[in-house]
Amino acid sequence: MTKAGVPTRPGRAVKLRSWGPAMVSVAASALVTVASLAIARYDGFGSFGLFVAVQAIGVILGIPMLWGVHVSASRALATGSDVGTVVRTAVAVVAAACLLTSVAYFGLLALARDVVPLAAGNLLWHAPGLGASAALMSLAESLLRIRGRQLLASGLRLACAGGYLLAVAAVLDGGQGSPAVYAVLVTGGNVLCAVLMLIGLRRRRPTATTSPRWDQGLARTFLHEGRAYSTSQSLLALLFGFDAILLMQAGGPAAVAVYALYIGSCRRLIGVLFTDSLASVLIALLARAKASTGGRAVLRYAPRLLALVGVGTAVLVLVSLAAADALHHLVAGWVVLAAVGCTAHALVVVMFCIFTVQPALGLARVRTALTAAFLPGLALQAVAAAVGGAPGVMAAFAVLNVVLAGWFLLVIRRSTADLSRIR
Repeated sequence: MTKAGVPTRPGRAVKLRSWGPAMVSVAASALVTVASLAIARYDGFGSFGLFVAVQAIGVILGIPMLWGVHVSASRALATGSDVGTVVRTAVAVVAAACLLTSVAYFGLLALARDVVPLAAGNLLWHAPGLGASAALMSLAESLLRIRGRQLLASGLRLACAGGYLLAVAAVLDGGQGSPAVYAVLVTGGNVLCAVLMLIGLRRRRPTATTSPRWDQGLARTFLHEGRAYSTSQSLLALLFGFDAILLMQAGGPAAVAVYALYIGSCRRLIGVLFTDSLASVLIALLARAKASTGGRAVLRYAPRLLALVGVGTAVLVLVSLAAADALHHLVAGWVVLAAVGCTAHALVVVMFCIFTVQPALGLARVRTALTAAFLPGLALQAVAAAVGGAPGVMAAFAVLNVVLAGWFLLVIRRSTADLSRIR
């Protein structure tokens, strides 16, 4: 209620609860970006490019490790399931998925080493740690946010990002920097942040009843729902997860570093602002709402999102290049490609979250489109990397995201209209 006794608009309260913590998360992302730029500036593009490549492998491994449990567990909490049981079951399922994925990866890596020589082979052993720690942190953060502790989740992100920046600064000052060291710092920071978030979940008033430590039925639900989510999510993430790897093979670490300065920082900001912050709010809200609600929200706010991300991308690219002492790599056409690609990518990320929470909006059609686009998309990126290097991959990134964003909007528009007629 306001002072005049007039009820406040609930939408305004939701915006405040969403964007306040989101801005704290953006600050955390900025600190991580500063650390990356320091690595590029003071340790060289070669070391930075290798670090980006092993991070890309970690992202790919994180998909089966997380298995979509963060979405299923968040949905379970939103519907009133016991918090302790959901958290313990979700952590156990993710831990088992991390173990199985790591074993499979190490086996493939050992086999590949016997068949073909691998460049920077020792560095590749750090990828499972990056993927597992990121999966655990994503789960813990989603659960903390769904419990309404948005600011705590963002604050912990900010604190851990600050610690990571200080650690990188200390390593660079001591002349001990290497891609392996940076990977260890990221892994340790993710694990610490995840543990603190899980502890934050326990800071609630104790109940008189004792919740079971493990729910086998809930675990089966997580595995079943995670299979559908991970199939779609893996196709989306893998489609844009091999860009740095393909570019590493075609152009080497320096080309990867240039690509990361144009695209990488923007994608990290998109991930923090939309996937980790806004998407967590969307999961909480849409889990209780009608499917057409999310569709109308996307159609209403998409133009604002496009303008915001487009301008922000251009500014961020200029700042990143200047901070990394790489303004000699500034090309106006590349900035345009980065702005178009990252703008469309942000829209794809948000819409995919809505499709996941509200499958009635057309998740099946989206999955079909991703399946059809996967191999051609990888082939396009491979050719672009081989022929055009870093700008070629930027162009491929922009084309793929524009096509997907257009298709997603079309699906949502049609599904929203159909659901409105039915109701």
